[in-house]
Amino acid sequence: MKQLTPMDSHFFYFEAPNQPMMIGSLWLCDQSSAPGGLVRHKEILQYISDRLNTTSFFRRRLEQAPFQLDDPYWLDDENFDLEYHVRHVGLPQPGDWRQLCIFTARTMSRSVDMERAPWEIYIIEGVNNVEGLPPNSFAVLIRFHHAYVDGKASLELTTAMMEETAEHEYGRRDRVEVAERAPTRLEMWARTTPRMMGQTLRSMKAGWTVGRKGIELARRLRDEAKPEQTRVPKSIFNTQISPHRSYGAFTWQISELKRMRQLCPGSTLNDVVIAIIGGGMRRYLSHHNVLPSTGSLVSMCPVSIRPSEANKDCGNLISAMFIGIGTDVPNAVDRLHAVQRRTAKGVPLAKEVLCDLSNAFGDMIPPYMRALGAWTQNRIRSVGRFPMINTVITNVPGIPGMQPRYFAGAKIVNVFPLVPISDGMGISHGMTGIYDELNLGVVADRKIVGDMDTYIACMEASTQEYQALMKELEATQKPEQALTAVAPDTANQSAESKPEEVVSVQEGKAAPSARKRKAEKIAAAEPDPRASDVQPARSASSAR
Repeated sequence: MKQLTPMDSHFFYFEAPNQPMMIGSLWLCDQSSAPGGLVRHKEILQYISDRLNTTSFFRRRLEQAPFQLDDPYWLDDENFDLEYHVRHVGLPQPGDWRQLCIFTARTMSRSVDMERAPWEIYIIEGVNNVEGLPPNSFAVLIRFHHAYVDGKASLELTTAMMEETAEHEYGRRDRVEVAERAPTRLEMWARTTPRMMGQTLRSMKAGWTVGRKGIELARRLRDEAKPEQTRVPKSIFNTQISPHRSYGAFTWQISELKRMRQLCPGSTLNDVVIAIIGGGMRRYLSHHNVLPSTGSLVSMCPVSIRPSEANKDCGNLISAMFIGIGTDVPNAVDRLHAVQRRTAKGVPLAKEVLCDLSNAFGDMIPPYMRALGAWTQNRIRSVGRFPMINTVITNVPGIPGMQPRYFAGAKIVNVFPLVPISDGMGISHGMTGIYDELNLGVVADRKIVGDMDTYIACMEASTQEYQALMKELEATQKPEQALTAVAPDTANQSAESKPEEVVSVQEGKAAPSARKRKAEKIAAAEPDPRASDVQPARSASSAR
């Protein structure tokens, strides 16, 4: 049995009815590519059963230590039931993007049964009216508990559900199925007792690391990594969250994002995307007259530290950087320069200091104390007056290359990520890529962002602003300079969208025309979005 790390157990202990720690993705599938042009549910069950044999991770459940004195273990479930984990549902007609987002938001409002393998797959029929998909398509919503995987590990599990051909060999078994025997109570005590006896030594070693890395962190924050602002402004997102969610998505072309890097030489694709999100959030907050008067909103951006040899392992191997996303900067180019400058400082700090520091903190505190602390926090639900972050922007690695991927014979047209929120952080931005596109998925508390279509329209308006600036720049360049500046390789986005660089995004593939008109109105507003005349609209993706 493999034990959860302190970081894995963090997500397990902080699970609460109002904040299910679930991550996942939403796939849009065109079943016209399948043999016969139709995929039946029984075939999907057989397909998933076949693909599950490529990895043992889908069968793992938690085995608790006695009295939660130690962190739990992963154990192969000897009573694994595939039909419990795969659910078959249908959208009401007309089966449009709004209804799909509503269903996704409602599903992300719930957790999973932690007595079983902590994942679910929803096969959603009736997707008949989504732009870019033919009628009679379907969607796949796949969810994992965050204690199970981080973004990079979830890629390994989701790609295990994909094939590069529409012709699936049903009934194939790539490995022998072996279920572990559940340990007896005595055997669990035999594991837990030595761990408790060795906790003092582990705490001493971890304390030494905390002290050493803490000194290094203080030194860097005084010198090369000195932050540009000393406080995180309190925003509407820094409050207790409800159990209800809203969801929206957006899409960018990778080639277009690469072109935008010319606005700030030396910036990465991820810098561009963070700047776009910063501009979108500024517009949204200004529209509601709640933009903080001083300082930029600060995002926590996870940074993967997973080595390539550990790609197929479950669990969480991540650090984080904390950067101001430029919501206090009205000028779009200045915002991009600010983001580029801050990420250049943040990534080395996350990899070289914060990673070891956070892991050492987890090892220093006994598991039962961490569990008690999380239990207390979940019941007190205190949200401090001085928040540490306002949102999260995380890059879930995308599917590399332009090779079409299939699910039970149906071509996967697009993939949108899902990232959890928590008390004190009422909105999250997840990014992933497939083919030549990068996709943004926004999960928010419905009481905070009940007008998700307006929020996505603000992201679109921010994108249009950068597009206009890019056209102006290219118009002033000589033709040969413009051709040289445009990055020609859009066939493989994975080299550009590295997990440690933190972001990716999308243009609204399924965007309603009303939202596009709203984005154009926002983009045409005064430079200071506080002057925007956009009226709030009912969210196209809020769960009701």
